[in-house]
Amino acid sequence: MMVRKLAGVALVLLALADVTVAGAEVKPRVIMVPEKDPAMAAAIAQGRATLSRFWQTLEKPQPGEKGFALKVALPTGRGGAEHIWTDQIERKEGKIFGTINNVPKDLKDIRFGQRIEVPEPLISDWMYQRSGKIVGGYTIRALLPRLSRDEAARLRAMLAEP
Repeated sequence: MMVRKLAGVALVLLALADVTVAGAEVKPRVIMVPEKDPAMAAAIAQGRATLSRFWQTLEKPQPGEKGFALKVALPTGRGGAEHIWTDQIERKEGKIFGTINNVPKDLKDIRFGQRIEVPEPLISDWMYQRSGKIVGGYTIRALLPRLSRDEAARLRAMLAEP
């Protein structure tokens, strides 16, 4: 069985380090999800289908909208992909750029803080903060049933649309 790494909880917390929910501290971790997981496939499809909302908001953010991030499925070289968050998103000259915002597990040539070109077909999710709450983050929501009740409650409290 091929497994795809989706570091949903860990990556959300790293990407949104300045968000505190009731003073709760949650340790980042990687959650493994089977490649053909229906809930995750639906979440990725929803993230891709709504990507235009992300681009519109990135181009003209309103007060309180910040922390723009894209999750990208980068090939591991073993036939799978590691889904990893990038931030500091920029579109210029028809290309998308972002900065790796968490420590890769299986990507040997990619490191935390590295600026990369993001191929749009590899984008698997998006998110940003609106008044301190996460907008988007569909793959994060798909991970909620895999978390403990307390972890899921803390994460739901961070979502704009739980």
